[in-house]
Amino acid sequence: MAFPQVLEFLSTILPDPPSGTPSQLAQNGINFFSLWIARIGGIVAFIGAIKFALSIKADDARDQLNAVLIMVSGFMIRAAVQNLGIFSLSTTNANTIFSSVMTFISTWTRRVGALGALIGAIMFAFAIKDENAATKINGLKTFAAGAICMSVSTILPLFVT
Repeated sequence: MAFPQVLEFLSTILPDPPSGTPSQLAQNGINFFSLWIARIGGIVAFIGAIKFALSIKADDARDQLNAVLIMVSGFMIRAAVQNLGIFSLSTTNANTIFSSVMTFISTWTRRVGALGALIGAIMFAFAIKDENAATKINGLKTFAAGAICMSVSTILPLFVT
């Protein structure tokens, strides 16, 4: 293969270099990284909210505090980069894929939360018949954890946009 043929082959594989002034290229890089840092912060906040919902059932204050701290740290990450004007970017292929993945996660989190709430309600219903206070409390905690998972999954677009 001759050198011109190699260059022609590489020109079909390699993308065109970005165009624009250096300040525009720097701003595009800042926008890209701040967008993804904000998304990661939103995911951290979402994970913290789910962890908090599940820790309610455990009655462990330390786990609940850790979950709230995770959630708050995710919101702090988002707030730190939110003022950079990252939401004025047009939708690209990566944004579309990210949105579809988040929709999938939100849908299945809501479904699993609904199942947990249903199981908790059934546990509570059977505990009423048996007059068992411990089982009633366990059923109510399971119901609450499932309901919180459902609620958090419906507001996922607020965490990650």
